[in-house]
Amino acid sequence: MLARLLRLVLVVEIVGSTLLGWAVAGDRGAGAIVAVVAAGLVVVPTLLLALAYAIRAGHASPRPAGVGPITLGALVHEWVVFLFGFAVVMPFPGAWMGSDAIGRLGSGRRPVLLVHGYMCNRGFWWWMRRQLRARGFAVATIDLEGPFSDIESLADRLDGRIDALLAETGADRVLLVTHSMGGLVARTVLGRGRSGRIARFVTLGGPHHGTVTARLGLGRNARQMEPDNSWLAALNRVETTEVPTLTIWSYGDQIVAPQATSRLAGAREVALPGLGHMALGFSSAVRDLVVADLSADGRDLTGAGRA
Repeated sequence: MLARLLRLVLVVEIVGSTLLGWAVAGDRGAGAIVAVVAAGLVVVPTLLLALAYAIRAGHASPRPAGVGPITLGALVHEWVVFLFGFAVVMPFPGAWMGSDAIGRLGSGRRPVLLVHGYMCNRGFWWWMRRQLRARGFAVATIDLEGPFSDIESLADRLDGRIDALLAETGADRVLLVTHSMGGLVARTVLGRGRSGRIARFVTLGGPHHGTVTARLGLGRNARQMEPDNSWLAALNRVETTEVPTLTIWSYGDQIVAPQATSRLAGAREVALPGLGHMALGFSSAVRDLVVADLSADGRDLTGAGRA
């Protein structure tokens, strides 16, 4: 559903930019029209990104001593990932991601399940899945459909996906890595007393105590991510410390604001200085943190993963 929505947005942008190109370029040729179309495809996501950073500026968590401001490199990284994700990969996840089939795993091995966030699909994990697979991990993903559903309903989907993955691989438990809202979906599953199927839990940029940008979102799940809402308060009253948990977040996050709301009671945490929200899934530093944590599972998942 989300992929179709993103493709529709692309079509509207292309048609609108083409009409504008004909009007602006006039008789200057096809090259001028193509240039206007290309610019149009960039303008909309750039404006959305700029709006998010503007909102972030008014709600940023205080930076501790020694943590400098967001760099130009971090801004460019986020911009490139944002465009690549929403205009190239996630509208066409089947072409980029292929099959998630893992098959039976050897004794002692556990699969990694990657869980995306709000207004994303499994295509978000294109880079990270490649990186983890290259290090020997057996990695699967999930599409949380529909994109504006109640988080409790999305948790039902994740619950079923975990059961199916365990049945496919023969493993006793899975290793969960989540991004953004995916962390809340996973915590909902954990809060239902289903933690016995999860060996480790890594959350990237999770809005565990709400984010002000959710007020601009559509759907019941956006309301559940707003600060101080009753659903989120109830979730945070349930502790799931029996599963080793790592929360990775960034002072440069423009979607989760204040950024320190990504902190999670009972979890180990790593706070990065400048990465944007989407860039958390396309960062070698984050990859290395994830690999180190998954490798600490105590199982012989992969010799390479322990390097």
